[in-house]
Amino acid sequence: MESFGISRASLRSTALNKLAVISAKIDDNDDYSKLLLSLKSSGLFSVHSSTSTAVNGGNGYISKTNGNGHVRIVPMSTSEMEVLMALASSVQYLRDVSHARRLLNQFGTYLIDSIRQPFESSIYIADLFPSPWEVMSEKLTLAILDIGHQFSELKSTAGDALRKYLQSAKQANISMTAPYRFTLLFPLSFSLQGFLMAFAKRSFYHEDANIQIALLNAIRGIFQDELSLKLEETLSMLRKSDRSDPGRSIWSAYCSNYRTAGKTLGSLTLRSCYVEMVRNITGLHLLHGNLEDFSIQGCYLDTIMELPRFDSHIDDAHRQVLKLSCEIAMSEIAIVEDGIDYVNMASSRQRRLTFGLKASALEILCIGCLFEEYAISDLVRLVESALLDEDQIMEEVLICTIFKIMALLCKRNPETGSSLARIFPRLLVRYSTTLTTIQTGTVCVAYALRYLSQDAVISTLYTFTNILAPERGNSPTANRLSSKQVNSKSLQRVTSMGSNISLVSHNEEEMNIVYENVIHALARIIQRNGNSEITALAISVLIQKIGRVNDFIDCCLVLGLVNLAQCAAERDFKSIIDLYSRLSGQAIIRNDKSMAEAVMEARIRIAKSMDKNHQFYQLYLTELLKDISSKGDIHDVDHHRQKVNVRIPAEEISYIIPPLASLLPAVDEEQYLIDSEDISTAFRNAWFNMAVHGYNKESEWVAKNSNELEIIAWSSPPLVSENSSNQFESDLDINTILHRGSHQHDLNEQRQKVLTTFASAGSNAAQFEFRSLPYSKLIFLSAALLLESLRASAGDCSKAQLYFLDPSLRSGETSKFMTGITNEVMRIYLLKVKKKSLTPMSPNISGHLRELLILCCHRISSVSTAAFESAHRLIVNIPSALCRRESLFTLLELLTLLWNSCLDEDVDQYSPRSTFTSAKAKIRLELSDSYSHRKSTLKALHDNATRWVQLAIDTAPLDMKGLLQSYLAEMDDFRAFGHVSLGRSFAVEMGGKISFNDNKLESIGHPADVKVDTVSDFLAQYTWRQIYRRGESNAPGDNKNTAEAFKSIKESVLSLQCRIAKKKFVSIAELREQLLCTTQFILECEEHSAELTHYVVHIPFAIFSKQSIKLGVSLWLWLLNEAPQLQSRILAEIALGFEWSIRRREGLYSTAHDLIPVLNVKMEYAPSSKEEIMHDARIAVNSFAPHLYVVEMLASHFQSSKFQSLHLFEIFERALRIALLNMENASCHPLVRQIRFNVILFSLKLLEGYSGLSSQRSTFFKNLVLTAALSWFAMLPTYPFGGNRLQLKSEFRLLLDVYHMVKKLRVNGPEKTLYLDVKKDLLIQLLSHEVYGMSIWLDPLGFATYRQLKQQIPKKSFEPAPEMAIVAWEISPRLAVSYAQRFKSPEIDSQLRQLVIADTMRAADVVDALPYLIDGQVPDHGPLEFKYLLFWEPCSPIDAINYFMPNYGKNTMMMQYAMRSLEFHSVDVTFFYVPQIVQMLRHDERGYIERFILETAKLDQLFAHQIIWNMKSNAYKDDESTIPDSIKPRLDRVTDSMINSFAGIDREFYEREFSFFNEVTSISGKLRPYIRKSKAEKKAKIDEEMHKIKLDVGVYLPSNPDGTVIGIDRKAGRPLQSHAKAPFMATFQIRKTVKTINTIRVEGEDESEDLAVETIERWMSAIFKVGDDCRQDLLALQLVAVFRSIFNASGLDLYLFPYRVIATAPGCGVIDVLPNSISRDMLGREAVNGLYEYFISKHGSEDSIKFQQVRNNFVQSMAAYSVVSYLLQFKDRHNGNIMYDDQGHVLHIDFGFCFDIVPGGVKFEAAPFKLTHEMVQVMGGRETQAYKWFEELCIKAFLACRPYSESIIRCVYPMLESGLPCFKGEVTIKNLRDRFALDKTDKEAAVHMRGLIRKSAESLYTRGYDEFQRMTNGIPY
Repeated sequence: MESFGISRASLRSTALNKLAVISAKIDDNDDYSKLLLSLKSSGLFSVHSSTSTAVNGGNGYISKTNGNGHVRIVPMSTSEMEVLMALASSVQYLRDVSHARRLLNQFGTYLIDSIRQPFESSIYIADLFPSPWEVMSEKLTLAILDIGHQFSELKSTAGDALRKYLQSAKQANISMTAPYRFTLLFPLSFSLQGFLMAFAKRSFYHEDANIQIALLNAIRGIFQDELSLKLEETLSMLRKSDRSDPGRSIWSAYCSNYRTAGKTLGSLTLRSCYVEMVRNITGLHLLHGNLEDFSIQGCYLDTIMELPRFDSHIDDAHRQVLKLSCEIAMSEIAIVEDGIDYVNMASSRQRRLTFGLKASALEILCIGCLFEEYAISDLVRLVESALLDEDQIMEEVLICTIFKIMALLCKRNPETGSSLARIFPRLLVRYSTTLTTIQTGTVCVAYALRYLSQDAVISTLYTFTNILAPERGNSPTANRLSSKQVNSKSLQRVTSMGSNISLVSHNEEEMNIVYENVIHALARIIQRNGNSEITALAISVLIQKIGRVNDFIDCCLVLGLVNLAQCAAERDFKSIIDLYSRLSGQAIIRNDKSMAEAVMEARIRIAKSMDKNHQFYQLYLTELLKDISSKGDIHDVDHHRQKVNVRIPAEEISYIIPPLASLLPAVDEEQYLIDSEDISTAFRNAWFNMAVHGYNKESEWVAKNSNELEIIAWSSPPLVSENSSNQFESDLDINTILHRGSHQHDLNEQRQKVLTTFASAGSNAAQFEFRSLPYSKLIFLSAALLLESLRASAGDCSKAQLYFLDPSLRSGETSKFMTGITNEVMRIYLLKVKKKSLTPMSPNISGHLRELLILCCHRISSVSTAAFESAHRLIVNIPSALCRRESLFTLLELLTLLWNSCLDEDVDQYSPRSTFTSAKAKIRLELSDSYSHRKSTLKALHDNATRWVQLAIDTAPLDMKGLLQSYLAEMDDFRAFGHVSLGRSFAVEMGGKISFNDNKLESIGHPADVKVDTVSDFLAQYTWRQIYRRGESNAPGDNKNTAEAFKSIKESVLSLQCRIAKKKFVSIAELREQLLCTTQFILECEEHSAELTHYVVHIPFAIFSKQSIKLGVSLWLWLLNEAPQLQSRILAEIALGFEWSIRRREGLYSTAHDLIPVLNVKMEYAPSSKEEIMHDARIAVNSFAPHLYVVEMLASHFQSSKFQSLHLFEIFERALRIALLNMENASCHPLVRQIRFNVILFSLKLLEGYSGLSSQRSTFFKNLVLTAALSWFAMLPTYPFGGNRLQLKSEFRLLLDVYHMVKKLRVNGPEKTLYLDVKKDLLIQLLSHEVYGMSIWLDPLGFATYRQLKQQIPKKSFEPAPEMAIVAWEISPRLAVSYAQRFKSPEIDSQLRQLVIADTMRAADVVDALPYLIDGQVPDHGPLEFKYLLFWEPCSPIDAINYFMPNYGKNTMMMQYAMRSLEFHSVDVTFFYVPQIVQMLRHDERGYIERFILETAKLDQLFAHQIIWNMKSNAYKDDESTIPDSIKPRLDRVTDSMINSFAGIDREFYEREFSFFNEVTSISGKLRPYIRKSKAEKKAKIDEEMHKIKLDVGVYLPSNPDGTVIGIDRKAGRPLQSHAKAPFMATFQIRKTVKTINTIRVEGEDESEDLAVETIERWMSAIFKVGDDCRQDLLALQLVAVFRSIFNASGLDLYLFPYRVIATAPGCGVIDVLPNSISRDMLGREAVNGLYEYFISKHGSEDSIKFQQVRNNFVQSMAAYSVVSYLLQFKDRHNGNIMYDDQGHVLHIDFGFCFDIVPGGVKFEAAPFKLTHEMVQVMGGRETQAYKWFEELCIKAFLACRPYSESIIRCVYPMLESGLPCFKGEVTIKNLRDRFALDKTDKEAAVHMRGLIRKSAESLYTRGYDEFQRMTNGIPY
């Protein structure tokens, strides 16, 4: 009720209000009905009449007929009024329409009675302010309006009630005759005023125009009946009445109340309320009714100025309302104009009311104009009249309204805008003009200028600025500015009246205020205008005005430019900032404090107007910082600077500090994230300059600006940058700021300051040797100490440790200083924290501790050491800092992350992850690739964490243990088993620690030396927390009976099963929730457990994913442990699911992921990609994992239940029998070795653990186990896949366990007849060979595992034996072939050859058995066994090509087999072997190859094109095409046949492609005349020819057949260096499709990987050579691509980039340019000192993540190319032929010398491969981890290649007759085979390879050849 003027309410009224509101919200509420009844009973009137009476118009009261309207009514009681007000207040909450109808009837009656209702005397009634009649009338009117608004069916009834009230008021007014009685007229006036005020607030009837018109006419009629005159006469009577009259005092009191309320009682106030009501109704049309409870103080014109567009469309009925409103407004204005003389003599309050009324009336008329219901010319005339009256224009409300009207009319009448722009300055120069008027005028002028021309805007600008240039003199000044003639006739008198702007003032202070207003207004106008050109002009003009008037105006101009800076363009913004810098400096020199402070204030305002996303934020920040760093330049001239000069820059800086602090985030807000090196440098230079000019902890400047400096320090970066690498010293030397004042006097002074600072910090200053420090480093230390001390004072101690990022600050004397600074920072921080111990600082402390803990794990030891010391100091002083989630959870997560990082050594040894993240703690760690550093960091953190957490437990034991339990409870539950989290383990360990303060437990002794802890209590609390965390309400039986719960759960699992069957996606979270719920129900209710158990087991198997089976195993183990009675059922269901998965060929038994033989896959000329290599591996692992989990679970449970029952044994035995029977058809992927032998080991343990098997069953099962185990060895021997040492170690131990179990396996006499003993011996031999090979792979350098293995398995136990080949053959021919491959021996090969010939049919499906059949030579008419070649398994393409060689004879069967094999493979595979296929035409007497070429060409045009180019390149023996090759006729015939076979689209494609290619290559011929000319001339010629090339659709570069050329960079051609030839490079835009791997990782889900293709466009360069035979490069790169596939198949972390080279004609070819790479030769020419220095400069310091990543890339590529270079004998490896890409990979190019050819025929390069000192230096030296990895990768690469040696030789063999110079006949093949060291064992081969590495490392031969190249060809090294 406060809003109605009631200052104090009784308890009864407050209670009634609450009761009414609460009751109104409830339908059919008895309390509300009782309130209504109480109102009815208390509202009865009793009439006292003395003479004749009559009912007065049915108004509910009895009036006497004496002409004076005398009525005597029973006064309203207090209780009745309280109930009435309470009910009126509750209307807006009313819901019941019946209550609303009853209330409406009663409220209507009471409203009518309010006209003359007397009230009994009471405190409550007296508190109804300003009068009870107004309060009653206003509140009842509002209630009636609300009922009509809320209940549409009562809208007309409410309207009738209001009309009846107005009729009664009019009748009462008419009935009154003079002399008027106070008791009649005052209540009527008060009631009417309340009614009008309510209607102005709640004009909800805007949609009903008829009601509006009726009410407006009724109210208008009341005011037309001389109500105003009667009220004024009555007030006059009251003033003249006798003061002793008792009837006078009460009305005088009410009049006093109205004066107090600011509403002087009188006709003017009443009419003002009347006009406000009309204004509100009119304004609703403007807003189309979108307004509720609009304040009567609001202005609708402001709203329309803010609208983006205005809709003037309204219906006719509302247009009539507008018309009536305008008529009322006109009549009110006329009344005001008629009494204007009286108004001018009235009091100021009366004038404000009068002109306020006129302003409202003008606003109504303006709205009418906008809706075209009132003439603009008439409104302009009224405005003109007001502007001609001096009194009116000085009235704030009226002139502001006029400004708004003129601005709005400017849309339709631009002349009004021009007039406004001229009138406003004339008011502005008046000292009496109010601030509100100026602000309103500013907005309106800016609004009007939008619709005027730019000339008008500029004219306005100069009008304002000319005011600022008065004539100077002793007398008051006047500046007269002529104005242009105004076109508007109606405003002509106004503008002509003010055509001269006169600035007349009595004193300078008033003039300054006027000037200030002008500047403020101008700036706001330009800012709102928003035109960048106008803004720039205004800035320029205002800047020119500085210094023209006086100092005060200069300050105003400086502040005024702030508004313009906020809307200026960047250039203009920069000019303002530069101006401020200049003015501030000049002011300080002149000692002008006012200007200096004005500039500082302006800068502060600009700073506060910006947030960090502002477009100029970084610019402004940079400029302020640069301004600080620029101070002091001009003061360093003198050798000995005077003290005053030193102070000037310091003082200048002090005026920049507050704005800079205002721009940056406040202390404890989020620090500003700096992402620009320029800003970081600006911050550092600013701090350096402050230190230079005396800013230190003890200086006055720091004391003066301590708060601001703390804010700046809060967001400042450390003064060192990690990117500076080793350049810190040189950075200091070249930094000019650090050399300011570097004279001896300043040097001594700085030393003394630093010494004093360290001494004041409590440090032993004697330990620091200041004299040895140069000035620049001294300043750096001083600045660092200042910055970090201030940062610590601000509450951040976590940045000082980052200074150790710089290598030069980690050692020597400087390191001592930095350690001292770090200690000082911690001292200040701890002191600050203790001072603020009573304030909520702990969140900040734990946040800073969190940062320190993260730094403890930094990859740089010095940083982590400093962080450990700081963290320890903080925790020791404030143990509670660790008693918060933020810090404790960070510590625990860091332990887990470091543990995982160390685990990487075994998981992915050669590609260590650098980044580790924790979403839980929001941590991102970047760790060194050094595993030793990771391990030492983990140990240090674990040791310290133990001490720290114990200290925190001693401080707050219950809180700490609660936090540890929360950490455990909030971990992800989907990791059901098999996951190791060191953080969780540590939390459990520390949860059991006893607090030092727990005297009871501490007092317990250690009986029997058994220590006690509180783990039991800790886990008990954790357990119940987990129960209630998950919520027992989730249990299926809550609030339901068991049957209903079972029904609900069954429906859910059936629905889930149905979705799975339909292959719909089911998330692991949903699956977990449903199965957990079902499992819980099974444990609670045994009645339905059997049926539900089936679903719990079946559903995970139905999904059969890694996560579903992992979840299933967890649930099954839960059931097995909690419900032993269900054991048989559960195991039977699991065994059934396991068998079902085998029969469906899932998991282990799926061959979908088996690796295709290396030479059968599509070879690619592309860089190695580990992501692609591991893509299929990850999918395979996820596919195999379910069976691994099931087998491990069954094996584990077998051990715990093997003695329980025979039934359980039968379940296990059946599951294993099915698994073993199908093992022969299981996957052969290298990654299934563990799963396969887990099944074997489980089977062996079952045999060992149960002796109750019958002899027959036992023999059968043993045979199954041995056969299944041997099936693994039927595959060709392969090395472990990938670099997962953990997996390899696990498999190694597993195979050893299997070996020992097989050794113990007993084979009795009858079983020997089935050869089980021989199978056992064979298996033992194969297992021994396998584990020995794995031991070499595990430790290829030290052979530690190998030596340990020799103690367990004597090496002689697996010596090859020919008889074992027979055993293997009997089991499987594939096993026999594999045995021969593993145990290479002539005897075994001979034995196997006999077996194959004897039983050829069995070997027909083993492609690797074919060499034993043909034995290298095939007669023309082979033996009978050759008939099996017709259905022999197809061989690889390269083997098939070799079978066409002469040494295999002309056997028809052999050739048909070779032809069938070639046709078996897709064109994508055979495409790679085009060079070898062409060479086979030499021996194609029967036409097989020719037919293959012609038929394949019809299938694939790209193949045809490549064949044509290759045949052309082989047609001649020389580059000049003068000596034809013997094969040329056949090549020409095949080419012609092929081209003639092209038709239609194929023919067009051929012609387009070859025409395009010939155009490009012809450029080389056109360049030959330019060979002796300059490079610029050659380039011009290339560009000229490139512009002539026409680009056809679909053409491609021969070297990029998988992409099409869509563009040519016709200006990028470049001639290449050549003495007699004209090679050139051109750049093309290629569109091609590439493979992409989209990996989706959802927490808890199996990793989803989608191998897709996407179309990309990229620019690629190619070299076109003429006169150089490219066929040798083509062969070399083809072999590199083969090696790449071999390495990929082994999952090795090796990198090769076989780029494309295509020979297109004799001596012609196209060579791809390696992207983003540079030769070592070019590095030398760019003055790079060495390769290591290049890596440092390009990739950062050796500690940086980028450097370590590129170093790993270097190692992987270096190892790969080293092995390949050795095997293929790449020579001429000078620095021009070795490239480095931007990722650190080494790349080899130009293979003109390989195999058996060397430069000059002299073997300068005697080293096996190139391994120079600088290469070793990049790897860190020979004793580093990187170099060790290099050696290991070289050995593994060499070992991985050896099984493919014959395949590689077969790629070379067909090329021997090609005429390439690198071949020396069969000698080349012999040498190549020898280099594979096939006669050596794996261990001997590893030793051999390491010897080659040692021989190559820093070889003198390599250095000598580089020196030779430098001397002869100028190639640097």
